[in-house]
Amino acid sequence: MTQLKQRISDLVMELVETGSVPGIVCGVANRAGTQLQVAAGVQNSQTRQSMTNESIIAIASMTKPITTMAVLQLFEQGLIGLDNPVSDYLPELAGLELRVGFDEQGRQQLRAPDKVPTLRQLLTHTSGFVYEVWNKNAAIALSRGQIQSTFSADGLNVPLGFEPGERWEYGIGIDWAGRVVEKVSGKALDVYFDDHIFSKLGMKDTAFSVPRDQQFRHADVHRRGPAGFVAEPSFPVSVSGGGGLQSTVSDYIEFMRCILNMGSGNGNTLLQPDTVALMLANQIGDLSVGPVLSQMSDMSCDFDLTFSVGAKWSLGFLLHEVQAPAGRMPGSVSWAGLFNSFFWIDPGTDLCAVIATQLLPFCDPLAVHMLSEFERLIYSELGA
Repeated sequence: MTQLKQRISDLVMELVETGSVPGIVCGVANRAGTQLQVAAGVQNSQTRQSMTNESIIAIASMTKPITTMAVLQLFEQGLIGLDNPVSDYLPELAGLELRVGFDEQGRQQLRAPDKVPTLRQLLTHTSGFVYEVWNKNAAIALSRGQIQSTFSADGLNVPLGFEPGERWEYGIGIDWAGRVVEKVSGKALDVYFDDHIFSKLGMKDTAFSVPRDQQFRHADVHRRGPAGFVAEPSFPVSVSGGGGLQSTVSDYIEFMRCILNMGSGNGNTLLQPDTVALMLANQIGDLSVGPVLSQMSDMSCDFDLTFSVGAKWSLGFLLHEVQAPAGRMPGSVSWAGLFNSFFWIDPGTDLCAVIATQLLPFCDPLAVHMLSEFERLIYSELGA
């Protein structure tokens, strides 16, 4: 691993020096432990404070697999059923509406959906709940003031974008799954995470807010400006199942290693192996995951995290059924965060890896290049 660490160090330094991204922090691990961590660049382009292995980053939608683990813990206890209508646990969702289009005056046309989505559909992005960033009609409705942003505190109360089970489309279903965790457990989501996941895995720097005395470790989100990177004002953070966690690469590695070890980590069992197997298996049947088109270029580029070979969705993760161009093997699972943080877990190769920057828009081409080159280096070293 010494040679690989040097090659990754050279890569991230080159990416920073050539202006691809402001700062990078990354790590590689296996079932036995963390094998390497590397950081380069800056946390803040104005202060020039260095990005380090201890930098705290906003992991955004990398929160979703953690919420999925929480749901599955309650499933193991027999407190919820994955194929039950979510209204069994959240009665307010019994009256959901489905957006079918707009009338000649531009008003939303709404009707009742044929059925209420299930918990499994919430976890697999087949529920009908969508994000306005990637759904055209939702973006139109937001621009006309007909819905609130799904990133706002009250933004989950929006119509469905399609009939539950009709297709895969990335959305806010796991935010609602987080509400189920709160309702069934009787705990606020941040408290549940602390009690049943973070404390068990030793994830001491993962939370929905950064303590005041640790703010110096917090990396800023940036955008590209005419004269280089510009730090964004702080993004509002809410306690939500779909995003909002702050973490370190070190901490997130412990979560990924728990999946590699089939539910165990840091001397604790968080899930049974049969349950973890659900997180590593196709849960959307004949439906497929493919390219996603952006409706808001300031937030996201068009993206395809299947890398043009198609994929499925498990519980919590994108599931790669064929080898990806940069190396991850069949059976690997992965996902990402809005600010260009990316991870994958490759059980067959006994490998997990994460690489992160703090940059908008999502899937900025140079950030995706960062991921691909990082992945290629790792698998070339392994001889895969």
